[in-house]
Amino acid sequence: VYFTNGLCKASSFCDFCHLPHPKRAAHLDKRHRDLLKALPYELRVRIVLPILRQKALQLDSSPETSRLLDAIGEPRVPPPSNAGPGGLQEPSFMTPTGPAEPISRKSEHTLSSSLRCLSLRSLIVSLNRA
Repeated sequence: VYFTNGLCKASSFCDFCHLPHPKRAAHLDKRHRDLLKALPYELRVRIVLPILRQKALQLDSSPETSRLLDAIGEPRVPPPSNAGPGGLQEPSFMTPTGPAEPISRKSEHTLSSSLRCLSLRSLIVSLNRA
C-alpha cells in the first residue's frame, strides 16, 4: 500500500509487507489471568457479567438470553450435604467461595478494559476458569 502510493522510502528494496493482515485474537495477559484466578466466583461475576451481557445481547436479544444471563448472576447455593450417591454435584466453579475480597479500582478498571476486548466465548471461559 505504501509502496504503490509512493510513501515507502525504500521503494522496491523494502522487505516490509505494508499490506493489512488479520489481527490476532485478543487474550488476557498473565497478570490479568492470575488476577481472575485469584478472585472469588462472585467477584468474577460482578466484573465479567456486565461485559458478557452487553456482548451477548448484541448477538441475541431474546428473552431466553436475558434469562440465562440473569441465572449467571444469581448467588450459587452449595448442594445439600445429604445428597445421595445419585445426586448431582455442582462443578467447583459454581459453589460459593466466601465473601468477595475487594480489588483496587485501578486493577478492576484495567481488567475490565481487557475483558471488553475478548470474544463472547473467551469471556464465558474466563468467568468459569478458576
